[in-house]
Amino acid sequence: MIRRATTALALATLALVPALSLAQDTTPTPPAGPPVASGRDHATAAVGQAGAIFELGNGAKLLIPPALPIGRSRVLTFSASRARPRAVQVAPGFVIQGPALAFDGAINATSNPVVVSLRARRLTMRANMRLVLAVEQAGICTPQNNTYRLVGGLCSAWDLIDATYDQTTGFIQASVPTPGGFRLQFGWVPRPPAPRTAPPPI
Repeated sequence: MIRRATTALALATLALVPALSLAQDTTPTPPAGPPVASGRDHATAAVGQAGAIFELGNGAKLLIPPALPIGRSRVLTFSASRARPRAVQVAPGFVIQGPALAFDGAINATSNPVVVSLRARRLTMRANMRLVLAVEQAGICTPQNNTYRLVGGLCSAWDLIDATYDQTTGFIQASVPTPGGFRLQFGWVPRPPAPRTAPPPI
């Protein structure tokens, strides 16, 4: 009698195994993050609606968020640039911070900006200076930038975007709504002087 009960229990257990396996197989997997492309000096990937993360050996990263209007697959490259811009070319009083970078994706990221970050474990904040990311754009040529020619008869122009520094992670970071498809350079610019308060009337 005991042997029959043991045999029946074993058969019932075996019958439950496929059901348990099926329940495990149908468990939804958590959504994967954007694919990662890495390289020492440059990283290239076909970027689609999942977005992408580019990582370089110098500690620079670039995040393209998902669902940007870039099509189903577009080959983009994030790299270290050997052509470091001259400080005077970027903005008056500009001070370079870290290596020059380049991103060839001139994309519309106004709905969800591209995030550029750079590892800087020991960054000392500068008095009366503002930390920024300079983003190179193709602009109209003027007497000031006529020397720095780009494609299509246009010249180099720079947009300055506020950047932040996280002491916990040791990264500088900036959000870029409209990457220009050219160079990127973290740095510092002088803060405008505070307006003087007029003396009270006598």
